[in-house]
Amino acid sequence: MFTIDDYSWLDSPESQMHWQSISRDPSVPASAILKRLRHSLTIPQASLLLEQYELLTASRKKVANPGDWFWTRQLLEQSSDEETASETAMDFPAGAFVNDICCGAGADSIAMAKRGLHVHAFDRSSIACYLTRRNALSQKLKMEVTEESAEQCEIDQSGYVHIDPDRRSDGRRFSNLESLSPAWQTLCQISKNCLGMSLKLAPGTRLDASTKKDQLNRPPESIRFLSKEGSVRQQRWYWGIDRWPRNSITLSLYLNEPAFQRAVLFRSKKLATINNDLAKHRGWFHESFLESEWQVKRASDSVVVNSLHHYIADYDPSVRAAEISPQFASRYGWQLLGSDSGYITSNDRMVHPMIRWFQVIENLPLDRKQLKAFAKSVKTRTWELKSRGIDLDLDAMRKVLPTDRASTTQTAILFTKIGEQHRAIVCNEVD
Repeated sequence: MFTIDDYSWLDSPESQMHWQSISRDPSVPASAILKRLRHSLTIPQASLLLEQYELLTASRKKVANPGDWFWTRQLLEQSSDEETASETAMDFPAGAFVNDICCGAGADSIAMAKRGLHVHAFDRSSIACYLTRRNALSQKLKMEVTEESAEQCEIDQSGYVHIDPDRRSDGRRFSNLESLSPAWQTLCQISKNCLGMSLKLAPGTRLDASTKKDQLNRPPESIRFLSKEGSVRQQRWYWGIDRWPRNSITLSLYLNEPAFQRAVLFRSKKLATINNDLAKHRGWFHESFLESEWQVKRASDSVVVNSLHHYIADYDPSVRAAEISPQFASRYGWQLLGSDSGYITSNDRMVHPMIRWFQVIENLPLDRKQLKAFAKSVKTRTWELKSRGIDLDLDAMRKVLPTDRASTTQTAILFTKIGEQHRAIVCNEVD
């Protein structure tokens, strides 16, 4: 276990000399790094630098310049990635004062400061406070950082609050409100003592079965799910944040290719229900569903069907995370196959940034011998396999499907349950 003195040593001339040497080449094996360091450093010093070297590789998925950051393992795991942090910093009005409580290693604090917000960061951990201050300075940013728990910190009530509660207070991951630290009651009190609050939660955070939303003494005014590169990165609950409609669920998708091109085509339709906040080349796509939409009965006969149409579509995981697949499908006149979280199916397709459309080739029973026999006739180079509502080993299934190296095509198989039958839907992706 490293101490605050150990982390402070990371910025010493001695540490920086070694860090500059080992951080240049991420391909060197950790064993070789440790052997090199232990010639001139103590075991704790060498171990700490080795940990930062290992975290350097992991942090490349989260920040653009990983050499500017130091972390603990837990703080890196819970940290927002740079694009998501920059997007959620936009939730606060320009020039606003923001109290960032449970600041961790400073990813959200730094994103807000880069946007020009006035940030006061708080954390009960002296190491987290040091890392926030240090990571900000490495990017030529200065901010006030105070070592204080959420229960004790005196926030500026004329400002806003950003808070990322600890979801691993006993070393395990949790996805329910009752396990947050600070506790839910403390979070409610904080939300009352500021102009507005953004609460960062894990994508799967849910109320316990015994607790309903209307039983919370301060339910959120709006909720948002943020998705990037095929996974839901975080969920946000808001109070007093005017950027999103009240009593709504908003889906936010980070746009890289080809989602950006789909978003541009979708924006050209000029649909009034959509907020198309797109950057020139990349950005975020947002779509909000009002309470009047997402409280409708989910498994209505008009949305859920057991008949496969000409097209089938997979949609962004934020839709499922928000549990509004029926509302999403109903908005555009699509139907859901087999269940209220099933694939979308339609005889007509419409470009949407959160949708991948496939044209159905064949609807087969989930039988390996029959599927293998049919696959021989397809002559494809690679298979893309997806499963919805069926517990299936996709890697094992892929090994039994024949491929043709002379081919340049990719064929997809979407496994799902239709009625009581397990089906394998062979299809090709279409623009």
